[in-house]
Amino acid sequence: MNETHKKQIRNNSILILIGILIIIIFGNEKSWLRYFNVLAILIILRGFIWFVSNSEELLFYIFPTKTIREKKAKFKDKIWSHISMILFFSGLVFLIFQMNNIENLIEETNFWKSFALLGFSFGLTCVIFLYKFQPSVFNESGRRYSVVFGFILGLTGLTISTASYLNKKNAESKISESKFIIERKSTGGTKNKSHWIFIKINESQKRFEIKPKLWNELKSGDEVLLKIQNGSFEYKFINKIKPTANTV
Repeated sequence: MNETHKKQIRNNSILILIGILIIIIFGNEKSWLRYFNVLAILIILRGFIWFVSNSEELLFYIFPTKTIREKKAKFKDKIWSHISMILFFSGLVFLIFQMNNIENLIEETNFWKSFALLGFSFGLTCVIFLYKFQPSVFNESGRRYSVVFGFILGLTGLTISTASYLNKKNAESKISESKFIIERKSTGGTKNKSHWIFIKINESQKRFEIKPKLWNELKSGDEVLLKIQNGSFEYKFINKIKPTANTV
């Protein structure tokens, strides 16, 4: 790694640390000083984007391969690069389709942690097996990059989305009902037509998307009835939200 790359890594690392420091200092500010947090986020994003856009090159300098680009790759090596891209985009698409179901989970954070870790472990295991049985796949920097990240990110996304789908599809038929108070309401603005209500469940605030008509009927402090089902993986999810008789 030459001095130019070392300098760029150092500068962007410092930028990210400065952004984090600003958030630590001004994170709880309620006055105009809170706008420093916006600046901090932009600084962190700038540094993060640089690392992401140069990640293949950085990986090559830290863990060099036999070549950056092969003139004529073997078919059995190229096919794994195509498979990794299929896995990546499949995981991304399926995850997008399952986002509403995931957001309706009561223990959404725990769900993400559990199945993301499972998917990451599965993807990493596949990469290790591939390296063991066909190491030539990793001889080229670009192919190695696409295979490693395609398998890991793709299988992580597929694991999370599949778990979400099965959790709801094979859920228990029994539905329980619980009443909760709306803490606040919000919308996605002019470009995003989403309408949300925020409810405190298990000592944490959860956001649920509802239809605009129901959103207009409700206000902060109103009581709503949540119909809850227990999923096949023991993750409860909201089946339906409706106003109670006490809602004015």
